[in-house]
Amino acid sequence: MTTASSTPPADPESAALDLLVQAAEDATGSTAFRAVLQDLAGLLHADDALAGLAWADAQLVAAAVSFDVCTAADPVGSLRRRAAAVRAGRRPCCANPAGIAQALDAAATVLAVM
Repeated sequence: MTTASSTPPADPESAALDLLVQAAEDATGSTAFRAVLQDLAGLLHADDALAGLAWADAQLVAAAVSFDVCTAADPVGSLRRRAAAVRAGRRPCCANPAGIAQALDAAATVLAVM
């Protein structure tokens, strides 16, 4: 069975956490970040950080977290600045800005203790 790419997954949280890991591998062509991103995804899942977000919003969070972990000199600070920008209204089009900001802050908190 083929599913259209516009069809949201049945479990947006799990799909986004998978995307968090896969996006880094696709972008870098390497599995260098796999272990840390899998650990981060597991902790975010345990924290329900992306629970309740719509698929589009969960994708935004997963992409931002993956990008910052792989490229930012200070990924925790970068994620906190992203969350603050969302709260201030400087955000991409999204359904749940408060949920996105909360998820970005949760990712920063989890990453800070890893």
